[in-house]
Amino acid sequence: MKHSWRITKYWQRMPEGYLCSSPEEWTDFGDVGKRVSLEDYLVVEDAYLDAIRRFCVGIGVEALSIQSLERRDSRDYHEGQPLDLDGIERVARDVLRNVIWCKLVGESAEVHFGYDYYMFAVSSVDASAALAQADPLLNIEPFLSPYLPEQQG
Repeated sequence: MKHSWRITKYWQRMPEGYLCSSPEEWTDFGDVGKRVSLEDYLVVEDAYLDAIRRFCVGIGVEALSIQSLERRDSRDYHEGQPLDLDGIERVARDVLRNVIWCKLVGESAEVHFGYDYYMFAVSSVDASAALAQADPLLNIEPFLSPYLPEQQG
């Protein structure tokens, strides 16, 4: 796939140009109630979910499948499970909350999740216009996903 974007809530940069979070920034769902209120967390989570939906709808993707599933809690998910847009949102929410980890993949698009609320959208067609409509809370920029297979990266 030839197009890839990094999506994150971080805007601060190191002098070298790398994105980073401040020491007091929340970076995990486990920080809810400690470093971030549930209400503030949900604003950010909803922005990520909206970005995924805009990405998929913008490039005509109606379904993705679960790949590389890692369970941290028992759920009704399985490797290769096809997901419609609502299912994609449900799985992405569980990934963001550290319930499970997986990649969401299809023939023309993928969504990858990294640590600390780094997410990557990958597609065979340009989704820049769709991603430009995402919540400005998120920092979205072209960036090669580190979760692509080596032959694609």
